Amino acid sequence: MNSFAEKFKAEVGEYCERLESGLLLLEQDKENDQVIDEIFRIMHSMKGSGGMFGFDLISDVTHDLESLYDLFRNKKHKIDSEVITFTLNSIDGLHHLMVQKPEDEHLARAEELKLATRQQILRLTQEEITPENLKSPVRSSALEQVSNPVTYFISFIPDEDILANGTNPLYLIDELHALGECNIRVSFSQLPALSEINPEKCYLSWNLFIASTENVETLHDVFIFVTKHAQVTIEKVATFNVLQNEAVLSDFLNAKYKNEQWISLEPEVQPAIKTEIIDPDENEEAGVLLKSVAEVSKNSVFAQTTVDSIRVDSLKIDQYMNLVSELITAQSRLEMISTKIKNPDLEQISEAFEKLSRQLRDNAFYMSLIPLQSIAVRFKRLVHDLSKSLEKEVVLVTDGMETELDKNIIEKLIEPILHIIRNSLDHGIESKSARLAGQKDPVGTISIKASTIGSYVQIVIEDDGAGLDLNKIKEKAISKGIFPDLASMTQEEIFHLIFEPGFSTSELITDVSGRGVGMDVVKRRVQEMRGSIEISTEKNRFTRFTIKLPLSLSIIDGLLTSVGESYYVIPSSVIKKIYTIKRELLKTEFRQVVELEGIQFPYINLHQEFENGNHLPEEQFVVVVAFDNQSFGLVVDTVIREYQAVIKPLGRQLKGQDVFSGASILGTGQLALVIDTNKMIQKYS
Repeated sequence: MNSFAEKFKAEVGEYCERLESGLLLLEQDKENDQVIDEIFRIMHSMKGSGGMFGFDLISDVTHDLESLYDLFRNKKHKIDSEVITFTLNSIDGLHHLMVQKPEDEHLARAEELKLATRQQILRLTQEEITPENLKSPVRSSALEQVSNPVTYFISFIPDEDILANGTNPLYLIDELHALGECNIRVSFSQLPALSEINPEKCYLSWNLFIASTENVETLHDVFIFVTKHAQVTIEKVATFNVLQNEAVLSDFLNAKYKNEQWISLEPEVQPAIKTEIIDPDENEEAGVLLKSVAEVSKNSVFAQTTVDSIRVDSLKIDQYMNLVSELITAQSRLEMISTKIKNPDLEQISEAFEKLSRQLRDNAFYMSLIPLQSIAVRFKRLVHDLSKSLEKEVVLVTDGMETELDKNIIEKLIEPILHIIRNSLDHGIESKSARLAGQKDPVGTISIKASTIGSYVQIVIEDDGAGLDLNKIKEKAISKGIFPDLASMTQEEIFHLIFEPGFSTSELITDVSGRGVGMDVVKRRVQEMRGSIEISTEKNRFTRFTIKLPLSLSIIDGLLTSVGESYYVIPSSVIKKIYTIKRELLKTEFRQVVELEGIQFPYINLHQEFENGNHLPEEQFVVVVAFDNQSFGLVVDTVIREYQAVIKPLGRQLKGQDVFSGASILGTGQLALVIDTNKMIQKYS
């Protein structure tokens, strides 16, 4: 049962994200009935599954929330911003109720949420808020259906394997009992001989009549979790309660048995009581009819289904990636041994092993990618909450959220983007009056645009606010003694001072920002992910942050090179071309520019940087890489071969540097440092 409870917790997390996303859509379009229906269904699902797995507090709170949204679903009242904000806050509260054995604090929190929900219901229905109203069940007065109960027939035929996924059909029957008066009949027609019974399978089916004031959609919602594991049909028998009229029930079952169409009965055409039932000689009466209805071809009842996706624990994905990483390292060792021994059979096995490991690597890589859309709702929620607390009107526009990144990068990316959005709302976007005075749209805009460029993902976060004040940044830098002499710094370098620890131009310290503990975190987190961040701004127009990140932190295709006795890996994704060059030609060039095939390339000679220029080889290689919108040369001593680099974090001695993004273990056991070409060029050029 614990495994099912853990799965339920994961599902609640997804439900909450879907609820937040739907509520934020409702904020923009409060007449969207489709979104309201979806929110109601999610709450109903949480209520039903919460009770099933023992999370009673979740079930109780969502029951009242479901009642609140029933007002909007049935168009009795229109949703407003107060309800949306209240519901978003309630979702935050649900996370604290994910316990099967609640303590006093959980019970108090649940009661507080239920009380607040009832207050919202009474506010909308314009009923007087009294202690009696607040203590009474939510549906007792405000939501009680005024229409007469309608009689429905429900055929519930579960799959034999329905018990395997944790579903107990009796819970569903019990939930139907809560929706109205029921007449339940069990069918044993599929029950095998005693010797053939498997206690883990379900052989029973149910045919029942229910008289309820709920609509047919609510009845269908009871079976929302078992639609793929059971056949459920619901038909209207009469527009009034006929459960005590056995003749009507018998007539309906006879019509079902004969495959005749049944016309729902109205009160004025209620038929006289009939005492004759088909096959009156049978002792089991309705039981025979139920058996007849249940004896349907299994092919028509249980349609073949296919599973398009499965839920996998993220820890298992990490374990899979680690195993693939070890496999690639072992394959590199095998290839080295094969090259030394030069045995044809071993070489053939080594080549086959390399192909398989590459396929496994690609498979593991794509399994670990998830879209940015999965975290977009957090950013929308932040904009919604902060814009209200700061009394600003701000909208968030997203584009390219289908762009995928390694899940480990996604997890680390949330904090930097939240910091940037928070600063944009607090410092960037002006107040409504200031925007109107500056002839701007009174509603501010923050946009997030993502795209894939080669093996990197680029995320651009921009606001249409006041922009960065260059003079204010200079004054703050001088007063704090960060950089007393700014004359030699470029404008871009001055803007980058906002990433210094403790740097803030805000004169006020608020709950949102102003303490200078945000932007330095942004830069540090991005660098930890082997990424880069750039700023561009124009006063009174915009501020734009451009983040570039690798697709994956684990495995890359690279070019294995050597400089002196050390090995270095250059990512294949940035390599444009490779040239050989004589030592004399490099010596005759000035200003670190070399001409190859009529094209001039600025370059860095890694031998001079890492080996102090001693013992330069007669011939070297220029690896031309992409850098921003130009090409740049990295001069190495030897180009060895293409190489699948399994990237490991650097040790303490090299942790402080920023030109290497990690290290890879070669087949010989030696280390090869993985070069971050952008940072290396920025540092040494």
